[in-house]
Amino acid sequence: MMDSGLFFADSNRQAQKATKNPSKKLGIYLFTLFSLAAILYGLYQRDNSYLSAEEGWGYILGIVGGGAMLLLGLYPLRKNLRFMHHWGPMHVWFKLHMMLGIIGPILVLYHCNFSLGSTNSNLALYSMLIVACSGLIGRYFFTKVHYGLYGQKVTLKGMRDKLKISKGNLGQQISLSPKVTLLIKKYERLMLKPQNFFIQFSFLPLTFLRSKWLCWRIKHKLKSDLKKQARKNNWDIEMLHNFINEVVLNLHEYFSCVKKTSQLSMFAKLFSIWHMLHLPLFFMLITMGIIHVVVVHMY
Repeated sequence: MMDSGLFFADSNRQAQKATKNPSKKLGIYLFTLFSLAAILYGLYQRDNSYLSAEEGWGYILGIVGGGAMLLLGLYPLRKNLRFMHHWGPMHVWFKLHMMLGIIGPILVLYHCNFSLGSTNSNLALYSMLIVACSGLIGRYFFTKVHYGLYGQKVTLKGMRDKLKISKGNLGQQISLSPKVTLLIKKYERLMLKPQNFFIQFSFLPLTFLRSKWLCWRIKHKLKSDLKKQARKNNWDIEMLHNFINEVVLNLHEYFSCVKKTSQLSMFAKLFSIWHMLHLPLFFMLITMGIIHVVVVHMY
């Protein structure tokens, strides 16, 4: 059995880690909920809205939303132009880029009252929606090749080192159950086996479901085994709950490390392909937007 001091030190460390991450993500969750609520409200009220794209607040929202979309171009400029490298931290620019990429389209949707119009305005609207969807896809790929949404880029060596540490943290705990040890070894061998890019991409949903299912099975089995150990060794309830929480945290971290390590090269390639496509789509949006503004004010 592990040393009690080490056990509770590890438990405290894991508990701090568990409480730290949700607080970091709270702002993202609230912003996402607010954005979804704004879209749903606009869709619900589109037949009752008094906004007009030609005048008043509807016109102003179009100008502000279009301006927000133009400001999206500042992030790649800050990233690539040398004289802008001292203009604040990159993660702040990235946050601003992500926020404007959502706020801008929402304002434009209110500008057009969530409805289609002339061919000219529809082309601008479709271009905007395509770029917005592309941005969300890119955000997903970004998190797969970086540590979190604003972290540094992940390297294969770094992930393998992290996997070793995670496996070591879990090793002493899963030794209580030989069946769990075999399941984890089988899962790791299967996931880390070199695979063709197209095969790995095709079976991505199946891999996700298999990982979730196996994680649930292992978690259920470990909890059962730990409860047996608790009854056998007369553990108190608090110690059992702390031990279970620590095992579950280590288990989730281990599965996350295995998946990220096995899929890193695939997502790096997908992110590279997306990066080549996203910039032309953005230029298409700017072109359609300028044409829309010119045509509307000329005719």
